[in-house]
Amino acid sequence: MFKVKNLLKDIFSSIKHIPKKAYTNGLIVITSCIMITVLYLGVNGFFGSHTNVVSALEGNVEETDVSDDKSIEDEETVVELDLGIDQYTKKLGELLKEQQEKVNKEKLESDKQKVVPMKEPEESSDKKVLHTATYKPKEQESQLVNISAKDYEALTRIVEAEATGEDLIGRILIVNVVMNRVKSSEFPNNIYDVVHQGSNGRAQFSPITDGRYYSVTVSDKTKKAVESAFNGEDYSKGALYFAARCYASEKAMSWFDNNLTKVYQHGVHEFFK
Repeated sequence: MFKVKNLLKDIFSSIKHIPKKAYTNGLIVITSCIMITVLYLGVNGFFGSHTNVVSALEGNVEETDVSDDKSIEDEETVVELDLGIDQYTKKLGELLKEQQEKVNKEKLESDKQKVVPMKEPEESSDKKVLHTATYKPKEQESQLVNISAKDYEALTRIVEAEATGEDLIGRILIVNVVMNRVKSSEFPNNIYDVVHQGSNGRAQFSPITDGRYYSVTVSDKTKKAVESAFNGEDYSKGALYFAARCYASEKAMSWFDNNLTKVYQHGVHEFFK
């Protein structure tokens, strides 16, 4: 009986490390064979008692079951460990891939921000772009003119000298007349020359003759009047001349009345064309 028991132990011990499924199936087959063999030997008188045979068999089966359970648990632990490592490796790979894609994307965005399109060099000039006195919104593109710093100074000084004491419209009207002359073929084609034009030894504008043109301080009101005129305000109705009757001689005003057409009056000035 002892030898049979040891034999069973050795058999089960040698096969407990085989795969779970094979082990279970093999265990069932071997156990069945052993039971048949034991019963057969018992019937033929090899053992003294069926009870002892069954008890010995049950003892081995119980011991084997414990060993089997442990082997199965060990195998399941190994399988679960392998599965956990594979899942961890896979997850780690995905995280590394996502992190690399994020780094590449941030680098690409950073490189884009560093690329700044080159600006075309601006032309250095003392010219200002302003509108003519006959400016109209729909004709803006064709009415633009270039005005140099020299022209701008001449214009603001003659307006300040001629319209001293006048309101904003009175100053805008002087700008209108000067710009109308620039456009006319009867006068020079730039502001400075129009302002300083002379006839028979006399300047067209009295402040050039009496020196007020050179002594005035250009006010903000005059600068605003120039800006307003170049942005479309025109009250001149095409006038090319103006005169202050209260300051002019009778002979001078007689020439205006006899040779020109009066088109407008504002403040002390009458405007003619």
